[in-house]
Amino acid sequence: MCVGLAVLLCTLGIAHADPTPGWRLAVSGDVHIALDLAMTDLRAYPSRTELVTFVSDAGPQTHVYEGAPLEALITASRPVTSGGAEHSLLTVAVVAIGGDGYAATLSWADMAPALARRPALVAWMEDGVALNGPRLVVPGDVGGARYVRGLTRLRVVQLAPK
Repeated sequence: MCVGLAVLLCTLGIAHADPTPGWRLAVSGDVHIALDLAMTDLRAYPSRTELVTFVSDAGPQTHVYEGAPLEALITASRPVTSGGAEHSLLTVAVVAIGGDGYAATLSWADMAPALARRPALVAWMEDGVALNGPRLVVPGDVGGARYVRGLTRLRVVQLAPK
């Protein structure tokens, strides 16, 4: 009976199960709209798939990641810009922070499709398997140093003088 009720509630859109309960991704800092995203929220953004190769301590790694473009998340938070300048977002940086405290910084040029050949994304899937938490993936990062596992925060920073 309980299973039937759960199916009915999900069908009606009244309830939904998050595949990674308790996991949250916060987008904050120099933004007009702070975001607090669950995995289901993240999956609502347009997705992209990337085949990447990078070098780690274990040697060369090749994976297929699926996730949301980082630029889409940051744009949704409406970052504070440097004013009416032609390319005002070029002074925006993002610090990606994992649950273990590991952090990496990206410039707007690392995430904007108009500026990066392969912009960064926030992945929820690796090689067809759901990740336990999102991972920042920077396809052009040959050494993999800016791949942040267990991503919990994206802190937007406006670098232009005020």
